[in-house]
Amino acid sequence: MYELAVALRDNPDNDVRLFLDSRTIPECLSGESLLQDPTFAQCEPWVSYREILRPKKAKITELLSEFDVALVTDLGPIFAASSDTRFIFIPGGSDLTQWPFPIRSRSTRPQGLRRNILELIIGARLRPAIRSSVNVWAWGPFPPILLAAKRLGLSLDTFLPQMVDTDLFFPAKDPLEESAKRETLTIFHPNRILFEPDPRMIEAGGCLGNDILIRGFAQAASQGLDARLVLIDREGSPDQQIAKELIEGLGISNRVVWLSAGTSAGFTWREMADLYRACDIVMDALSGWTGLITLEAASCGKPVITRVEEDALDRLYPEGHPLVQARNEQEVCDGILWLAKSEVRRSVGESSRHWILNHHDRGLVARRCELMLAGLGFV
Repeated sequence: MYELAVALRDNPDNDVRLFLDSRTIPECLSGESLLQDPTFAQCEPWVSYREILRPKKAKITELLSEFDVALVTDLGPIFAASSDTRFIFIPGGSDLTQWPFPIRSRSTRPQGLRRNILELIIGARLRPAIRSSVNVWAWGPFPPILLAAKRLGLSLDTFLPQMVDTDLFFPAKDPLEESAKRETLTIFHPNRILFEPDPRMIEAGGCLGNDILIRGFAQAASQGLDARLVLIDREGSPDQQIAKELIEGLGISNRVVWLSAGTSAGFTWREMADLYRACDIVMDALSGWTGLITLEAASCGKPVITRVEEDALDRLYPEGHPLVQARNEQEVCDGILWLAKSEVRRSVGESSRHWILNHHDRGLVARRCELMLAGLGFV
């Protein structure tokens, strides 16, 4: 939403305000100078137990009433629905697939009486709020999103692509020259580690298939490929210890590097961009949909191995896409061995950058957003 707000603000005809809860601002936004501009960003502790219980009395609800239209995510629909402003819901993931269904998603979150009560209240507030939105703009027709919308009685037919700051996530000047400096092929998998097959997590698209990626890498290494796998050691990776045991059992511990940001907040956007450029191949989740890792890596001109539902890809990109699809460890292995050839990496990387510029550049997506708003009667 930060990227969308910035890109919409670039059009002088738009008066844009960004409201962020100061207690949940991600580390990737640290250092972004625009957050210090009070005419654009307002960062305060907007959401608490009290505000969720009484959204009509919340300060953020009063502020939203001053605008012609609100574009909201996470718990934003609860407060937008209590304001006098029409709003569009742009889900980020769990706010559509899990939070509206607190009983169904119970096994996917930490337990505790207070937490369970709060989740029940959030679900009770969020379901009618989402239904009262003018429209829901998800980032693609992916099965978990379509299933959640169906359970809410919604029909999704309009999609707003995720966007990337292509000026920040840019390719190295000469990818092959950079690659030549690395004697060992470097494969970067920056996702959190979550692959235990909880049925509810699978249903919501939250099972990432890291174990399949690790096994596929091990298989490629067993065929004599000189490669290393770079993972991120961090909080919020429920199956990280299991992954480390898997890596040891496969005999590839000497080929795996765990990076740490040195803080629980994680890496900034600029640090992540440098990490993408420092690798040869990026592996994203096998969850069935595109995530920001795929888009950021592709914007940096890196080939990406992932798994996205083909029907969704055909609908979103009828002219094709550069993603290297993998459904199992053999296909992961085959993708790695194919991309081990420098000329293949260059070709796929260039196609990846071109694909991002044509579909996911934040300025392009913002202009599309304006057209979608105009189509709903907002001018």
